[in-house]
Formats: sequence, C-alpha cells, structure tokens
Amino acid sequence: MSLRQFHILFVAIVTCLFVGLGGWGLMGYHEHQGAALLWLGTGSLATASGVVAYGFWFLRKTRRMGLGE
Repeated sequence: MSLRQFHILFVAIVTCLFVGLGGWGLMGYHEHQGAALLWLGTGSLATASGVVAYGFWFLRKTRRMGLGE
C-alpha cells in the first residue's frame, strides 16, 4: 500500500468517525437538549465536510503530480 493510498484510507476513516460523532451529538441533543451536544454535533459534521473537501483536493493534487493510479 502506497503512502497515497494510506492517506486516502485515513481521510475516509476520519470522515466516518466525524460523521458518527456528529450524529451521536445531534441525537443526544434531541434527547437531552444540551447546548454542548448541539455544538459537538454541528462542529463534527462541519469538520467532516472539511475533511471531505481536503480529500478531493488531495486527490486532484496528486493526480496533477502524476501520482494517480
């Protein structure tokens, strides 16, 4: 497994973890109405979208460098 492939896998895993944490936070907010859970949920989902954007940027950059498969 190349370093590029590992990086893509790591970005995918981190995205899944942030989406899971965001869902858990928003479900907890729905049940308990805690403001911290709302911030945790929305912040995690926003971070997940940022990680996805970074993943697409990384793929495009590595393809331009000739490292694409």
